Amino acid sequence: MTEDTFNILVATDIHLGYAEKDPIRGDDSFITFEEILQQAVSNSVDLILLGGDLFHDNRPSCNTLHRTANLIRKYCFGCGDCRFQILSDQATNFGRSDFKWANHGDPHLNIAFPIFSIHGVLTH
Repeated sequence: MTEDTFNILVATDIHLGYAEKDPIRGDDSFITFEEILQQAVSNSVDLILLGGDLFHDNRPSCNTLHRTANLIRKYCFGCGDCRFQILSDQATNFGRSDFKWANHGDPHLNIAFPIFSIHGVLTH
């Protein structure tokens, strides 16, 4: 990779929490998500773009939320050198959030791999 190459890992339809109570398939979505995050680290991507349906249910269980937060903390937090900046007005982009900027720009957080997520279509 050259210095002027921008690397994005794109993943979609992860469906965290799918069949989480199934003793055989209950961990499948989390194993897959962890493999995605491991690929981001091993390939030193600049950002991760999750293109929809991160969660299987529109109201994920506490267990699903907890496991997801742990994986993000494990792989995405840390000292990183963000090689891009958002040029559009973040106050407009994040207007419905309590925070008016992307997390990688927060001086109180160390983000090694920023994640941008596009919510999926609610079909349930």
